[in-house]
Amino acid sequence: MTTFFTADHHFGHANIIKMCDRPYDNITAHDMGLVENWNAVVGPDDEVWHLGDFAYRASPKWTRRLFEMLNGTKRLIVGNHDFKGETLKLPWKSIDQLTETVVDGQTLVLCHYSLRVWRNMRRGAVQLYGHSHGNLPGTAQSIDVGVDVMGYAPVTWPQIKQRLELQPKLDFRDDTDVVEAIEIKP
Repeated sequence: MTTFFTADHHFGHANIIKMCDRPYDNITAHDMGLVENWNAVVGPDDEVWHLGDFAYRASPKWTRRLFEMLNGTKRLIVGNHDFKGETLKLPWKSIDQLTETVVDGQTLVLCHYSLRVWRNMRRGAVQLYGHSHGNLPGTAQSIDVGVDVMGYAPVTWPQIKQRLELQPKLDFRDDTDVVEAIEIKP
């Protein structure tokens, strides 16, 4: 089993093609192209964390059909467009607003939105997000895994790690996030 990450498919959202300069002529070609790209890398036994905005303006029937066409066990981190329509009714393995997982020994903090700070960031935890469609630069510990950035397909931790190595390091202003104990006298 391989674990994949992705975000911002916006299935059914015709305007996303022009808004994000996606290489498709119409929404049907867009949706089917994204399904084809997904299934080209994700197998039936793989796991995919979708970091939000699965579908937008797609009919409930089309949203469900697309979900069924996609390989793998699917987990959802809720995005701003996932509250409308069918998305939250789909049989996701899990649905969260924000969560942590460990892949290949690496702690990953998953959220639809980019965070400025997160638990264990000074201890190497990496934050993966979507929402920004490539308009928010990443750092060596935080990166957009949406389709607009990652070649319109889900990506693995090793692929993400290669991209993180090209990003600027985070600039911590002090040495530690450990709070020193102080003595309180009665």
